[in-house]
Amino acid sequence: MFAKLTSLVTGSSLPFTLGDDKGTAWNWWTLHDAKMKADGAKVSVFRAIIPNTDEVKLGLARNSLKRLRGMKHPSIVSFKDSHEMPDRSNVTFYIVTEPVVTLAAFLDMDEMRGNPSEVLAWGLRAVVSGVSFLTNECKLVYGSLCFGSVFVSHTLDWKLGIFDLLSDHAGLAKALDPQPFAQGFPFVSGQYLPGEVHKKEWQAVADAPAWAVDAWGLGCFIQELFKGAPMEAVAELRNLGAIPRGLQGDYQKLLSSQPQKRLNPQQLLQRNSFFRTKLNDIVEFLDNLILKEEVERNRFFRSLKTSLRSLPAFLIQRKILPACLAAVEFGNVSTAALQAILDLVECVADETYFEQDVLPFLLKLLGSTDVTVRLMLLSSAAKFIRLLSGKMIESKFYPGLQPYFKDADPRIRDQTIKCMSLLAPKMNQKTLNSSLLPHLAQLQRDPEAAIRTNTTVLISKISQYLGEASCKRILLNAFTRVLNDPAPSVRNAGILAIKETSQYYGEEDISRKLVPTLAPLVTDADPGISISSFQCLEKSFQVLRAYAERREKELASVAPPQAQARPSEPSGGGFGVDEAAAASGGDPWTAGGDNDGLDLGMDLGGMDLGGDDGGWDDGGLDEMLQGSGGGVEEPSLDDGVSQHLGGLMGPAGAEEKVGPGARRKHLAPPRKTGKGKPMKLGATKRAPKSGGDDDAWGDLLA
Repeated sequence: MFAKLTSLVTGSSLPFTLGDDKGTAWNWWTLHDAKMKADGAKVSVFRAIIPNTDEVKLGLARNSLKRLRGMKHPSIVSFKDSHEMPDRSNVTFYIVTEPVVTLAAFLDMDEMRGNPSEVLAWGLRAVVSGVSFLTNECKLVYGSLCFGSVFVSHTLDWKLGIFDLLSDHAGLAKALDPQPFAQGFPFVSGQYLPGEVHKKEWQAVADAPAWAVDAWGLGCFIQELFKGAPMEAVAELRNLGAIPRGLQGDYQKLLSSQPQKRLNPQQLLQRNSFFRTKLNDIVEFLDNLILKEEVERNRFFRSLKTSLRSLPAFLIQRKILPACLAAVEFGNVSTAALQAILDLVECVADETYFEQDVLPFLLKLLGSTDVTVRLMLLSSAAKFIRLLSGKMIESKFYPGLQPYFKDADPRIRDQTIKCMSLLAPKMNQKTLNSSLLPHLAQLQRDPEAAIRTNTTVLISKISQYLGEASCKRILLNAFTRVLNDPAPSVRNAGILAIKETSQYYGEEDISRKLVPTLAPLVTDADPGISISSFQCLEKSFQVLRAYAERREKELASVAPPQAQARPSEPSGGGFGVDEAAAASGGDPWTAGGDNDGLDLGMDLGGMDLGGDDGGWDDGGLDEMLQGSGGGVEEPSLDDGVSQHLGGLMGPAGAEEKVGPGARRKHLAPPRKTGKGKPMKLGATKRAPKSGGDDDAWGDLLA
């Protein structure tokens, strides 16, 4: 009879691996975690072990398998598979369903402490909806509604899960064909059964509305839900203290002693304001999203973030976000819906859930041809990159991001650079050196000054993840090439990046590459660049002086005694070297006092690697997005720095005096930069093309 409903298999051939016992579900059923052997998917398994001589219980268990297989409703546990395993003394039943937990375990979660009213109202609404479906639409009697027969899915949906007693309402009066409820009601605790069932008045049960028996059970469930524990006696039903005031009237009608007068569960849903909560309204709107007008949908998504402020984060992660993803899965994603979903992702804390359910949606957006969608995704990267593992970045996210480095829209290229500063710490060194750096080398020649600036900033930020060998081979070439850029912001970024990565440069690099390239910037038309380049040169000469002194001592240690006299110091125009710091072996880039170092907190031409904005140049991006622009006021070069510069040029009288409007004849005239205005994203001036090996990144692209 049940050949089509069950599989007679041995234990070794079960298609799942049974996990931990999660406790008693209802009567002889226990709930277990499990994983499918085929794909590792998580499932739940209801198991019952029944003596093969107990025909009544065997019939009830088989009724549960048969009924659950044919039931499809949001408030009923989703059936996946079933197995029946007989042995010499027992028959073991397995029902495989979607992953669920018992209601008792759910209410015991840390997030549910205090029993948030929004969650209880949402769950009770689902249970009432399930009972109404069975009794009003299917004309069935559920018969076992209590704390132990309700389960909660991962998306916080409350569901009915035990169907041993499910029976046709009209058949309860037929003595020759006993229904499962008539056979199994003795296994139900007495407090859950109405008077007519206790008295076995099956004709009265059949004459009453189909919902009458389960209306009583629903009243018992409401008492248990707000009490927080199963009932022990029918007298507890008189206690109204735990029941919300808005439910008390309908609660009493559910428990009427006269079956005909008991409240229909469907009416409870329709007329009671207890179920009209913010969470219910949101989920109901999402369930019917396809029926809504475009204006309604956009209005809903724009107000969603504000509407959710009062809801717990776990509720947003496990209920609202999945509902939003499901609602937009098969339709066009509007910008309002996308922004709402990206805002909700910020509430996600479970990395496994994110990678399984949210990441596929984001990868789909990554391949979109809509510029607005891609920009929104990139600008919101900080909200979800924290949840990505290095493996997922390397295998899925970064490959989809690579075409963005060469995107035709400069805003996409700019946001991609900023996004990489978040991804790089999780990526392996090989990928950074072999894949990312070639992209950045190309972007340093981008037509947009803001992109060239931010590329230089990014290289500085990720240098710690490249490996020491790569840094020594690449960084100085990458940063000195931008010192000849026509845009002040790019040159300034190069100077600051050199200071930030000074630990990778030896004396030979400083003397042969850095100083010759940095020296012309001392007379740069931009005062901020002039000051910062001079300060950087000071520290460079401190390094070189310390190196020269070490060589002098080495020479003195092997020279004749008469050759050990120290040559006299030259007069005038010194660099102010902190000899004590150099002799002590400290970092010469930071030695010399508070006023001698290159202060990363200085705002030099809009570039500040240590500021709140992370050093990014956003001026051009704002101009492109907003259509506005403007110059940048140039800082003035104070007299103290002018005197310092004078000392650098040599003894007084060698050339004309340095002063306002005067320059030394042997120095090249300053580069013209459009009155000192920084290059903006979207401007027409292009970066100079590479003119030779000095502009290459070493052997990076070889």
